[in-house]
Order: sequence, then structure tokens, then C-alpha cells
Amino acid sequence: MFLSKLSSFIQQEWKSFKRLQKRVQEPKVSEYKLSKNLIQDILAHNFSILLTLATTIATFGLLSNSTATIIGAMIIAPLMTPIICFSYGLINFNHRLLSYSLARLIFGILLTIFIACMVTKIIGFRLPDSEMLARTKPTLLDLGVAIAAGTAGAFAQVRRRVSDTIPGVAIAVALVPPLCVVGIGLAMENFHLSTGSFILFLTNLFGIILAAALVFLLNSYGSWKKAIGGLLFLLTSLFIISLPLNFSFQEMIAENRIRHAVYLYIRQSDKHLIESVKVQLQKEKILVILEVIAPTGQVDRANVKRRLKKAQKFISEQVQKPIHLKVRVLPIEILEYEVDVPPNSEPNSEN
Repeated sequence: MFLSKLSSFIQQEWKSFKRLQKRVQEPKVSEYKLSKNLIQDILAHNFSILLTLATTIATFGLLSNSTATIIGAMIIAPLMTPIICFSYGLINFNHRLLSYSLARLIFGILLTIFIACMVTKIIGFRLPDSEMLARTKPTLLDLGVAIAAGTAGAFAQVRRRVSDTIPGVAIAVALVPPLCVVGIGLAMENFHLSTGSFILFLTNLFGIILAAALVFLLNSYGSWKKAIGGLLFLLTSLFIISLPLNFSFQEMIAENRIRHAVYLYIRQSDKHLIESVKVQLQKEKILVILEVIAPTGQVDRANVKRRLKKAQKFISEQVQKPIHLKVRVLPIEILEYEVDVPPNSEPNSEN
């Protein structure tokens, strides 16, 4: 009896929900109106001003190693607009929109790199920090973020009621900070820094364009026949970019598994403190470099080889791959000094 009433209640509520959903459903934006809106967005006069401010803020945040400042720069960065416009122009072969958005995009890339390079040269920084280095080794996870962000950005254009999600999309994909790191790397003459961060930017760029194009096509905008050439080019570009991304991803997974195995071994068999774990993927084996802190006098030289062999065997069994283990022992000395209190220094009792 109770189950039948509950089932009938759920069915009535579901029918009411579907009726309400039809009433409030947002009508589809016409192709003409969407093209007009995108052209207005791409021709906005505040593009250069916002990009200059975003680049300056992001560069200061990267140089000061401030995550909060970098996030603030992402919110006002307008680089997402020409990318979405380019994607829409690609699927309906709108030459006007393609040329405008491509010109804006190239101008924005060059402007961002130039400002970041000049700011770094003026301030005089020479060494990269953790926020910069974090953007030099993109993986397949970054490509996944770019595809999801491109999907959200295009969906916000098709459904204007969710346009308030655009700041969140800008934060998620982070287009300006990698370009700023490119400029910073050029100023520091650190081309490895610039190359890695530019690969991250290209990953974001092609991932967003492809995802946004598919969203537009699936919502009946543009033509699959007109877009097939552009989609094949994007897929080929993503395949080429994914090769180094896959290597970095495999290296990250291997490092994570080895770190877990190392900490598990240390917790079970050793009491020394691990300072750092470095992992390098090689053709036939994995090189693991451990830096261990040990008090002076507690390193048993006679048993070093035996313990290294035991640790190597344990870690290899955990990751199921042969490893080459190197351990660097960093000796420390613990000093304790106790202050003797003179007998006459005791506080006087009150009369």
C-alpha cells in the first residue's frame, strides 16, 4: 500500500517537473544572432586593456609565487573570447569571424608574451619559482581540463543564461599564466621554461577549439561538411601534442606510485626522514633518487648495501618494474643546550 502511494507520488512530481521544465526552457539562439553576438564580443574595445591588466597581474603573481594573484588574473583575462569565436567560425566557415578572431588571438598571444618579458626584465628576476615550474610539464590531465573548459565555454554561448560560468571557465583553463611564463622564460633566457609553458598553452588552445566546435555542431550550428577539414586538423594537432603529454603523464603516474612505495618502505623498515624523491623514466628501468636526512653517527656504513638492496627489491615489487636506486644521505647534528638557573635567581616571596 505504502509503495503504491509512493510510486504514484513520484510519477506525479516527475510529470509536474517536466511541465515546468518546458515552460522555463531557454529558446535556442538563432545562428544569425549567435554570429552577431560573437562578432560584437570579438570587436570589443576593452580587449587590449583587459589583457594588459590580466598579463601584468599574472606576471606579478608568478614572480611573487602568489597563487591567489594568478587566479585573479585568470578571471579578467579575455583570451577565451577569440578562441570560442574562432571555433564557431571554423564550423560554419565564416571567413569574417575567422579572420577577426585569429587576428585577435595572435595579437593577444604576442602582447601577453611581450608584457611578461618586459616586466621580468625591468624587475630583474633570474630564477623560476614553483608556480612557473608547475606550468612547464603539461600532461594528459591538462588536455582533459582544456576539453572540459572548451565544452563549458561553448555551452555558455549557446545558453546565455549560464554565461555567468565564464569566469569559472577562465580560471579552470588558465590561458594567460602559461603565456606569461613564456615571456618570463625569454627574459631569463631559460628556453626550457618557455618551451614547456608554450606546449601547455597549445594544449589548452587546441583542446578548447575542438571541444567548442563539437558543442556547436551537436547543437545544430554550422555544418559537419564544412567543419570536417578543420576538425581533422585539430585532431591531428592534438595527437601530435599528446605524445609529449602522454610521456609526462606516464612519468607522473610512475613517480606517484614510487613515492607511495618509498614511503611505505620507510614506514615499515626505516626511521630516517625523506627529504625528496626524484624519478626519471629510462628505456629499460626507472631511476629513483632519494635524499634522506639522518642524524650524524647513525648511518651504518657496513649495512648500507644490504639496506639498499632490500629497498630496491621492495620498491620494484610494488611498482612491478625494475628500478635503479640511488640514496643521498644528508647528515644532521642535533644540539641540545640546557640553561642552568643560578640558585639566587629564584623569585623573592612577597612579604
